[in-house]
Amino acid sequence: MKKPVYVCALLVAASFLLSTPASADVLYDNGLVKDNIGSSNGYWGIYYNYVVSDSFTLAGTSTLTGVNLGIWVPSSYTPDHDYLYWRISDSHWDTQTNEDHGTQAFLTDVTYLRTGSVTINNSPADAYFASFSLPDLVVGPGTHFLTLDWSDYLYWDVSNGPSQAWVNGYNYGDGKTTYSNSFQILGTTNDSATPEPASIAMLLSGLALVAGFARRKMCA
Repeated sequence: MKKPVYVCALLVAASFLLSTPASADVLYDNGLVKDNIGSSNGYWGIYYNYVVSDSFTLAGTSTLTGVNLGIWVPSSYTPDHDYLYWRISDSHWDTQTNEDHGTQAFLTDVTYLRTGSVTINNSPADAYFASFSLPDLVVGPGTHFLTLDWSDYLYWDVSNGPSQAWVNGYNYGDGKTTYSNSFQILGTTNDSATPEPASIAMLLSGLALVAGFARRKMCA
């Protein structure tokens, strides 16, 4: 294969790569991190027998790749290698009807934020930012629920965001104050039917270069 053919193949591949989104976006933002210090509704337990669900709404079909969240832990405990179990479904979870704890995920990007006056297990609690990955989960538009439970001494920060929150099957949104938690849903929106103008321009430029190389080869 001659050199111009290699160049043409590389140009075509580059055009398609440049027209494909490479990074995840924040598809839903419920707020990070409010840490309601001193409030009785400053956190929810997501450990052992507690199951906490928060709703989130997507505008279109999306591929979910991760979650950012705010957590509280006792000051004597460091969540560097901690894990939790998660579920994403179309309804909130009720521990009275199913014992499945979901899929295990280890926390990453754990970042200390501050020590507050919230007391957990008779100890001041520290606020952290943390993340965990989702396995390129494809979900449709509409309202879904992120459910967390069965971790070691992790508590989910309450942000009072727009989400509706459920704890052990009980709804904590009263229409005025929604005691929902701090989290962001990360991913990409699947919209391949309508390419962006910039992506189309890149693709056309690549094809034009390929055509130019082919014309030069024929005229040689």
